[in-house]
Amino acid sequence: MEMSITVMQYVTFQGDVDIRSIKNIPSSAILLDTKTVMHGEATGHHHTFSDGQVLVYEPHENDTVSVRGEDVKVQKYILVLSDATLTHQEHASQVIPKGNYAILQEREWDVLENQIRRVID
Repeated sequence: MEMSITVMQYVTFQGDVDIRSIKNIPSSAILLDTKTVMHGEATGHHHTFSDGQVLVYEPHENDTVSVRGEDVKVQKYILVLSDATLTHQEHASQVIPKGNYAILQEREWDVLENQIRRVID
């Protein structure tokens, strides 16, 4: 079952992680036993919640979020029950407010290749 999620107003970034508020987390999402939302492909670093009450969910493989007309694959969903701090070894910590969020892989325009590509951490 493919699902496209509606993005709400809150948007922030931490390195290669794009965090966007959403209305709700789909019932098809699977609760995970982790506070880590993304691992770095090149460095082994990770984006992990260090405090607050946070539930992390695995999306259905075809879940997407529409960002400026582009459907972007959801990496994880998070439900922040109380303000929580997202940490990373090379980026400033960020407090993420209570709410539902989709975690996306940051993208950038590659002018040499004339295409959008994922940012690698």
